[in-house]
Amino acid sequence: MKRMFKFAPVLAPLALAFSSTVSANGLGLTGPQDFIVRAGGYYISAGDDKVSFVDDTFENFDGFRSTVDPGSEWGWYLNLEWQPIEHWGIELGYMDGDNHTSTHADDFFSLDLDDLEDVEYRDVARFDADITTLSLKFYPLDESCLVQPYVGGGISYTHFGERGPNNIVQDDLAEFGLRGDFDLGSSWGYTWQAGVDFNFGHDSAWLLNFAAVYTRATTDMRLQLFDDVPPPADVEPIFESYSGDYIYDPWMLNLSVGYKFSF
Repeated sequence: MKRMFKFAPVLAPLALAFSSTVSANGLGLTGPQDFIVRAGGYYISAGDDKVSFVDDTFENFDGFRSTVDPGSEWGWYLNLEWQPIEHWGIELGYMDGDNHTSTHADDFFSLDLDDLEDVEYRDVARFDADITTLSLKFYPLDESCLVQPYVGGGISYTHFGERGPNNIVQDDLAEFGLRGDFDLGSSWGYTWQAGVDFNFGHDSAWLLNFAAVYTRATTDMRLQLFDDVPPPADVEPIFESYSGDYIYDPWMLNLSVGYKFSF
């Protein structure tokens, strides 16, 4: 049920595409339609992003700059593609992320918001990212070819889970009698990809797939600081709260095995 919930934001437009094309033969869909299921693994590499955090309460006009630099990780990949007509496919994909962590570089924060280039900061957050994509794909070659390259693009939905500050950040905050919490909001974005299917034979339904996929999402990242000792019930527990815009734009290299069938 949890995995189906993550697919929900993109299932609606896919269902609409099915209902509008299958019920009406405007595309000439009079015969069996081809489907491909692919499953495999992927390597994900996300670029770093310097985030300017500002005070949420506006009581203190301060802020700081830090880096969110997700480490490269491995994960698993699943997609279902519908090919209503020759050369075109509609793909619903899901990439289950591993926990991004990184501990390199010098400092965690800079209080100078104008300092953009000269200092490299350590990553302050850990999180995983589960990505769902809906893409329109184009295959330029005749469908009888055993090698089928393609390009595609569409929309993506990124759900951030298992999020929080790095353990080292938590330890540093504890020295000041504080504890921290990181939160990232789920986000819509866009995706594009290029790949190739290697069919095992003209009479075989099996294929091997290799693809490079790019997604981009902009989300709000919030850092909240709490007193290490809970305050009385009538006192606001948040010591301070900061937020900033974060761009998550990973590259993924996918390797999967596929199976093609028709209805």
